[in-house]
Amino acid sequence: MFITVLLALVAGFFAGNGLPYYVQGSLGEGRNPSPFPDRPYVNVLVGLLAFIIAGTAWSFANVQAHPAPAWLSAAAGLLVVALIHTRTWRDENPWGKRTARS
Repeated sequence: MFITVLLALVAGFFAGNGLPYYVQGSLGEGRNPSPFPDRPYVNVLVGLLAFIIAGTAWSFANVQAHPAPAWLSAAAGLLVVALIHTRTWRDENPWGKRTARS
């Protein structure tokens, strides 16, 4: 059951992390806090990679054997990444990238 909980937590974390990157990139915006270049296609690729990691972790999580702990862990992963985003994305330049202003 520990592996199920861990993999579900990873799946929730990466699904929650990939969503804003994918959506912002799909809308043609590239201003997401990331160590990568501020380009829309980069955001789409980062989001897609996060979705692939989330899907892979979820597929190996054996959710059928332990559904309640798996879903709760996935929700916890979503919550953790949301709290990280609220703190990190509030900053103008969280990764310390060079900008035209600095």
